[in-house]
Amino acid sequence: MFTKVRRESPHPLGLGVYQKSGNILFIKFRLVFISTKTIIQYKMVKTQRFFDCCLNINRLATRITTYLQDHSFEVALSKDMENPPTWGFIQARKNGTLRTAIGARRSINISVNGTPDNIEITIGTGEWGKNLLSSAPLFVIPVIGIAATLTKFYTAKRFESNLWKYINEQIIHLKDSCSINSDEYFTKSDFREYQCDYVEGYPGWSSPNLVGTLTLEHKREEKHRIVFTSSNSKEIVISAEDVIKASIISRQKGLNEHDLMIEIIYKDKDGKIIQPVFNLNDTIITGVLAGINELVAEDKYLKNFYK
Repeated sequence: MFTKVRRESPHPLGLGVYQKSGNILFIKFRLVFISTKTIIQYKMVKTQRFFDCCLNINRLATRITTYLQDHSFEVALSKDMENPPTWGFIQARKNGTLRTAIGARRSINISVNGTPDNIEITIGTGEWGKNLLSSAPLFVIPVIGIAATLTKFYTAKRFESNLWKYINEQIIHLKDSCSINSDEYFTKSDFREYQCDYVEGYPGWSSPNLVGTLTLEHKREEKHRIVFTSSNSKEIVISAEDVIKASIISRQKGLNEHDLMIEIIYKDKDGKIIQPVFNLNDTIITGVLAGINELVAEDKYLKNFYK
């Protein structure tokens, strides 16, 4: 994680990169240290700003937390409980060689600041247990462990780029996830619908049952739900708190071999273990899994964490 580098005076116009995705403007900044000396630099220091996304800061912080846990980090989280929140702070440290390399007290720090339509995210390093944004306490989050991607990247070289890629994807998936009106911020429910090509593995349904919609219901005053509605109006309703595990799997044989699918393992109201599999477009499947993980994390742990 440490790299020996020689820093030289940068070009004065080489600090910013502008990108646009849909209606969201991304502005990327690189922190530059001007020096003629050889220094040791921990490479994960960067800031990005996001405009016009009407984003729920707390939900983004939850998704980053679950991502880091899925990659074997111990995670601490602090959230602004004002209405609407203007910051969130996440710390992460990893067991094994990474913790040894940067020291037991060193952490990856992720800060989220701003308003729903103007958010700045910074990734850097700091001291484990120290909140840089507020005097509010940091809570170590229990391992949720319900989601798993098909492939995980643990190497330091790829971690930073993968983390930023994930954050950028979640910015897009969470666009318009909150109300600008502060009075509605904590009362607005948010339903996200995704086209599903087929589902299989659900008791009593012919396999596979083709075409439908998978909806992630993020409810303010009720339990979150995952609902599949088929083209002939049949439904699978899964309470988020009943989910045991969700993962991306690859179909090994039969119809559409090698398709990527999401498998959700949960207990029904009678305590039976059910394992339906949902086929979604490969371009959105990781975002849908992140959404499922968020719903489960909130209902099982985070809704009561700050009470």
